[in-house]
Amino acid sequence: MTDRLPKSLTKGGPGDKFLGNGKVDTTEWFQDIEILENQIKNQEIWFCTAPFQQVYTNTDGSWAPCSWASCDSTGPNIYNTSLENWFKYNNNLNQLRQEMITPGSDLTLCKKWCQSCIKQESTYGRSRRQTSLKIQTNDHALWPNIRNAVEDFKKTQSGIGKISHKVLEVQIKAFGNQCNLDCFMCMPSDSSTRITTLSSEDLAAQEVFDKERLKIDKNISSKTFNLNDIIEQIVKIAPYIYNLKLIGGEPLVMKQYYELLDKIVKSGYSQKIMVKYQTNMSILNFDKIKLSDYIPKFESFEFTVSLDSIGIANNYIRRRSTWEDIVSNIKTVSQYPNVRININGAISFLSVLRFYELIDWYNDNIEIFGNDSQINWSNIRNPAKLSANVLPIEIKEYLIPKYKNFPDIQNLLKEDSGGLDYQDTLEYLLMNDKYYRDTKWNYNLFDVFPELEKFYQPEIKPIRIIE
Repeated sequence: MTDRLPKSLTKGGPGDKFLGNGKVDTTEWFQDIEILENQIKNQEIWFCTAPFQQVYTNTDGSWAPCSWASCDSTGPNIYNTSLENWFKYNNNLNQLRQEMITPGSDLTLCKKWCQSCIKQESTYGRSRRQTSLKIQTNDHALWPNIRNAVEDFKKTQSGIGKISHKVLEVQIKAFGNQCNLDCFMCMPSDSSTRITTLSSEDLAAQEVFDKERLKIDKNISSKTFNLNDIIEQIVKIAPYIYNLKLIGGEPLVMKQYYELLDKIVKSGYSQKIMVKYQTNMSILNFDKIKLSDYIPKFESFEFTVSLDSIGIANNYIRRRSTWEDIVSNIKTVSQYPNVRININGAISFLSVLRFYELIDWYNDNIEIFGNDSQINWSNIRNPAKLSANVLPIEIKEYLIPKYKNFPDIQNLLKEDSGGLDYQDTLEYLLMNDKYYRDTKWNYNLFDVFPELEKFYQPEIKPIRIIE
């Protein structure tokens, strides 16, 4: 026998060099499972968990690796490509996975599909990809399964995805875009109320949202698909679902989601599944359906509440909501032992004026949320005229010190406007005010955000919307 044992005899342990005192040389131990972690931690690869675990569609039903991906909407969608076929066999998705686990990859597809995170990281040092990685790599229940899913992909000679581990985060937005709020920065494709408002005569002259986008989005709410088939596709993979994330629109006012939850409960797997609601938290009951009936039937319920400000500023930014109702609803669900509540904000032209107040309020009320909760945010970049960098320079300079612990927000405020005119943004906001005049949601921009009034120059625009 040779001095060096063949790998077949050392793979399971026999043949490791004896070091004495009951110890052996463990150099070969953990070779496979440490490589990925080290490559990610040392940033040798540009890795994201989404392509390995997310099952996501846009509102129009088009498949994408995540909600931030810049995929072609004319590509495969849930109506012509099944969930299983997309996740396992889509060539582009598998190429994306391969690029993300290959050191030195030129990231050809990543640079196309993941351009939002790449830009956020290079400009602000913070992206959704990085935020998710920090959370997930410290989740001791989830991360080992994600690692195993990645290792399984590496082992497939044909480079195909696999549905074999309990890691899947299902985010199917094809259930529609029904929403009860009218958030000024929300894309119309994500809200039926936004489509109605932006299609009104009062907003006809707005120069913030692209007119072609509005033409496309008007058709979304009128589309009808076989939602039962979509539900069945999700139920089929229930054993592998770690997190069922319900997004909209506003998921709490979308009846189809309750039908999905009913089917998951009947499947027998609900007690091993986390449900996440990305919600405005403005209501808890809908059409005689009580959300509280579902909470005990799942392993856990996590509410990620979309908030950007407190008090009247919240009511203006997320029009049709009431701050007091939101706080009351948060307190109600927080009483359930399997409920976790987080906050996710959108840093925009208006919210950046008050977001630091929300951070302070959250810290002062941490007992409502619990110490394991978190507050996150992302920078609005589209439509460009609603981004915080478009604000007047004087206001941005005033705000920068208020975000001293948040360099990504500071960097956004330090960025120039790119030649975009904030007069268009102010006019757009005033048009929204006119639309809601004589309703219970009537607010005046300059009453809520008085620091903006001195920068408004109506003589530049031929029409003044409010008196």
